[in-house]
Amino acid sequence: MKIGLMAGTIVPAEERRSLGFDAVQLFFGMGETATANDPTPDEVDQALGGLALAAMTLHIDLIGPHGLIPEDIVRAVACVEQTATLKDKFGDNEKPIMVWHPSGYPEVPEVNDDALFLGLVEAMKTICSAAEQQDIHIAVEITRAGSVGGAETFLRLRDHVGSDALRVCLDAANFVPDRTPLERAVRMLGPHTVIAHGKDASFSKNGEVFDYGPTGSGTLDYPTYIQCLQDYVRAPYFILEYYKSRQDLLKARDIILSCMKVVI
Repeated sequence: MKIGLMAGTIVPAEERRSLGFDAVQLFFGMGETATANDPTPDEVDQALGGLALAAMTLHIDLIGPHGLIPEDIVRAVACVEQTATLKDKFGDNEKPIMVWHPSGYPEVPEVNDDALFLGLVEAMKTICSAAEQQDIHIAVEITRAGSVGGAETFLRLRDHVGSDALRVCLDAANFVPDRTPLERAVRMLGPHTVIAHGKDASFSKNGEVFDYGPTGSGTLDYPTYIQCLQDYVRAPYFILEYYKSRQDLLKARDIILSCMKVVI
């Protein structure tokens, strides 16, 4: 498992490989001008700086309080097709990966939970059908506040969608330990995981998340997390995030390498 980082300028491109980084995760555009902000192939190459492309990431709702959002499905399918055009840049990945990061679960009085889940199933069937045609993986980034909030929800979704293209972007800080015990979660999701993330979480006394931050800043049991990844997951890249400085990033790198028992 190699270490990568999110797109950005914390570490200049020419220094990344010498510091132990092998891949970069990039993003499609977000918001009202999302399509206009999608990176061009030249911009992708510039952002990678010679490293592998770990994944392309799409932040989009797909569903609202009453079910699927058709225009979001169209957008997601277009991003699947764009991801496929970058297939030669994905390094050690088995296939190109598009990470879908769910938005927050709708919390409004008129929310229809059954319609929301059925809409999610319908949306993912359409997106995964496109992914199968393009021969890429759709990796859901499970997150406690989102429409796919835990290991059990993902497995239920996968059962209903029935596509081998549907996979997991595993970030333990997003949904454990307050939902599923750490080792059990990684074990359950291991066969479906194609990429992993590293950040940390701290909690308030009532059990809710107080803050997210870089590896080592919260309460996630990193030795256990990394050991479980090594035992149950075959994802080639572990991507660090939520760092705000070079010092944050390198400290996170050192923690991960120590847990992997890699001598720096």
